[in-house]
Amino acid sequence: MFTLMAALLAGSALNAVQPTCDLSAPDVRAAGGDACAVAWMDRRLGMNDLTAVGTHNSYKLPIPAAELQAMIAVNPAAVALDYSHRPLTEQLDAGARQIEIDVLNDPQGGRYAHPLSALGRPGQGALTSAAFAEAMARPGFKTLHMPDVDFRSTCLTFVACLTEIRDWSRAHPDHAPILIMLNAKTGAVSMPGGVTPLDFDAAAWDALDAEVRSVFDADRLITPDGVQGDHPTLRDAVLAGGWPTLGAARGKVFFALDEGPEKVASYRGARRSLEGRVFFVNTDETSPAAAYLTLNDPVAEQARIQAAVRAGFIVRTRADADTAEARSGDVARRSAAFASGAQYVSTDYLWADPRFPGYEVRLTGADAAACNRLRTETRCDGLAIEPTGAAVPRGYLAKPDRPDLTAVLAPPPAPGSPRDIANRGVFLQTRSLEGTPRWVLATHDVTGDAYDHFAEALGVRLTRETAPVLTALLDRAGDDRSVVGDAKTHWATKRPYIGTDQPICEAKSDHLAGNPDYPSGHSAHGMHVAMILAELAPQRADALYARGREFAESRYICGSHSYSAVEAGIQSGVVIYGAEQRSDVFRRDMEAARAEVQAALAAQ
Repeated sequence: MFTLMAALLAGSALNAVQPTCDLSAPDVRAAGGDACAVAWMDRRLGMNDLTAVGTHNSYKLPIPAAELQAMIAVNPAAVALDYSHRPLTEQLDAGARQIEIDVLNDPQGGRYAHPLSALGRPGQGALTSAAFAEAMARPGFKTLHMPDVDFRSTCLTFVACLTEIRDWSRAHPDHAPILIMLNAKTGAVSMPGGVTPLDFDAAAWDALDAEVRSVFDADRLITPDGVQGDHPTLRDAVLAGGWPTLGAARGKVFFALDEGPEKVASYRGARRSLEGRVFFVNTDETSPAAAYLTLNDPVAEQARIQAAVRAGFIVRTRADADTAEARSGDVARRSAAFASGAQYVSTDYLWADPRFPGYEVRLTGADAAACNRLRTETRCDGLAIEPTGAAVPRGYLAKPDRPDLTAVLAPPPAPGSPRDIANRGVFLQTRSLEGTPRWVLATHDVTGDAYDHFAEALGVRLTRETAPVLTALLDRAGDDRSVVGDAKTHWATKRPYIGTDQPICEAKSDHLAGNPDYPSGHSAHGMHVAMILAELAPQRADALYARGREFAESRYICGSHSYSAVEAGIQSGVVIYGAEQRSDVFRRDMEAARAEVQAALAAQ
């Protein structure tokens, strides 16, 4: 009895300290801050308000090297098949929230049980395992890329793939909605003497829906009917904001048939939209069935993707294709994919291939799902919809791992000390700079965009669109500078202009006066950004370090900070950058950002 009562009292105490969240607020900050973020997102965002990364042909195992080389010798384009993926569970653990599965129709079973392969033995075909033979013998849809050519899969049947996803989903009930894309493979043989894939007729489409429903309970599926509701068409529902809220979509999956008009029409049949069907379909924005679009070229289709996302449709695009981007290290398509606003960005390189270590596609900060900037702008205040286990809520360093600047920095000068007297002398002397070019630069450095501040030193003016990974990295790294504010509060020193009638280069606001002097946050910001950019562009390092120092010095030239506060700010920026080196997530994001910066420099 005592234990039960203690538990009840403990629960009451916990309830008493829960934050009061205004879930009708326009953004996370107004809702009550970080503690209210998840509740606010779940209430105020739709499932189409996210950005996530997924994988292309997610089930695919590598083709053995000898087979692949034999294929390339005959057709060099076969190099496009030289990629593979880890098991679906590992992908989901790493943050993939879009899975792509290819299926082949096999209602009798056994049709794909004896693949040939490029090195198949005469009259016998490829060597396969007993598990392969058993899976292929069973009636039902098979998961293969290309019969006889590229047939090795981590999950050999559609049901096996879905079961793996379902089991992971049950173990992670708060995950962001997972998009499961499907290609219904048909067409000619993949190689001479190979097996011809069966077409998909009405019975096959019905069987496909049935296999999905045999694995996923109805309450774990987001279906076209569930989105359409009472609207005349699915498109009408989507344009009216009919997608489920994020909270209602957590722990669920939805399916999209990624096919052209002929197969989509066959799947729809005589339906006006997709009544009774499991899959959303890839179609154009004017179709009554429009809800989901596959727009795989984020460079050529950038404007269309952005317009579709703004209208409310869900879009999947691709960061890479046919191994080309990984081999060349070209990140232009990846950057365009992230900048496009597409909710799901697909890749063959959720992990970098050791042969091409410079190319990888993930969200920054180890997030599994982030707020879609095109649709939510800054309303989420930089917080993730769903982090992975490697993520911290803000920044790259958990709060206990952030440096204690009150222990690192020297204390601010004591009143009347030689350093304090020197600070006052510097302040008074630099007032004579008012109206000079240096004063103008200091004024410019008060506000504005880091990409503007560092454009000349870097040698290129970056943008959020050309450097989406770096932009997200800098935003996240800025949260690690919260320790500067902690040090300011600890020492609570006054700014040098307070109590004087001397000019400074910015408005003497109450906010500025109430924000302590030591150490300078602007100076920490400038040197922190300079250190990051210098690592990403070592050929411009000297100019970037100098600009970081100059940006910091603008604060005492402006008169908003003492000389000592600027020195401490510079040291703070360096210390924070050094501490971030301990974060594996920071290091991974830096490698992704490096490719963006180097590509921008090479284009000059």
